[in-house]
Amino acid sequence: MQAQRAALAATVTGSGLWGLSGVAAQVILQRYDFPVWGLITIRMLCASFLLLLITRPDRPRPWTWSLAALAIVGLVGSQATYLEALFYSNVTTATLLQFLFLPMVAGYELAKGTIRWSMRWGVLLTLAAVGTVLLVGTFTSLGFSILITPLGLVFGLGSAVGGAYYTLAAREFAQTQSAQWVSTWGFLLGGAVTAPIGAWTLLEYHWPATIGSGLLLAGLILVVVIVGTLLAFTLYVYGLRNLTATEAGIADSFEPIVAAVAGFAILGVALSALQYVGGTLIIIAVALLGARGRGRAEPSKGARPP
Repeated sequence: MQAQRAALAATVTGSGLWGLSGVAAQVILQRYDFPVWGLITIRMLCASFLLLLITRPDRPRPWTWSLAALAIVGLVGSQATYLEALFYSNVTTATLLQFLFLPMVAGYELAKGTIRWSMRWGVLLTLAAVGTVLLVGTFTSLGFSILITPLGLVFGLGSAVGGAYYTLAAREFAQTQSAQWVSTWGFLLGGAVTAPIGAWTLLEYHWPATIGSGLLLAGLILVVVIVGTLLAFTLYVYGLRNLTATEAGIADSFEPIVAAVAGFAILGVALSALQYVGGTLIIIAVALLGARGRGRAEPSKGARPP
C-alpha cells in the first residue's frame, strides 16, 4: 500500500509538471514562433544528457525493437502530436484531446485482464472524464465548445494514441528497469531520430533580437527540458512500476488542473465556476484512487512490451 501511494504521488506530481510545461510550451510556440521539431529535439537530447550525467544508467543490452518503438512511437509520437495540437489550438484543447488516451488504455487493460471492471472503476473514470471536460471545455448558451482547427483535431487525436502506447509500453519496461533507465535511453533514441529535422528547423529560426526576449525564451525552454521532460516523464514512469496504466491515466488527469491554474496565473486566462467544479471532481477521483480496491489484477512481471 505504501509503495502504491508513493507511485500515485509520483504520477500526480509528474502530470502536474506536464501541465506547467504545457503552458510554457504554448508561449514558446505561439508567441515566439519556435519550431515544434526543434523544441522536441532540444528537450529530448538535453534531458537524456542530463540523466546520463546524473544517474549513469547501464546501457541497454541489447538494444531492442521494443525500446525503439517506445522512443519513436511513444515519446516522439506523443510529444510531436501534442505540441502540434497545442500550436494549432491552445493548451487546454490539446490537453482535452490527449486525455482520450485514458479510455484507450482502460479498454486495453480490461481486454488483457490487467484490471477487472467494477463499480469503482466506473466511478473513477467518470469523475476523471467529466472533470477534465468541465475544466478545459467552454460552455456557452449554445452548448459545449472548444477552440479547435481541423489540424488541431487530427494532431490532438494522434497525441492520445501516442500517449496510450507510451503508457502501456513504459509500464512494461518499468517492471524490470528503473525510471531513470527508461527515460534516459528513450529520450536519447527519440532525440537522435528527430535530430536531423530538428536541427534544420533550428537553423532556419531567428532568435529574438532583444536580450530580454532571448533570455525569457531560453528560460522557458529550460522549464520544458527540466520540468516538463526530465522530471515529469521520469516521475510518471516511476509511478507505473506500482500502478496499472489505467490508474496512472486517472492520476494524469491532474495535468489539466495545473495547466488551467498556470494559464490563469501566467496567461491571464480566467477560470469559470464550472472549471473549479471540474478540478474538484478530478481531485476527488485521484483521492479515491489512493484507496486501492480489489478490482484490479496483479501486474504481470514477465509481460512483453506491446
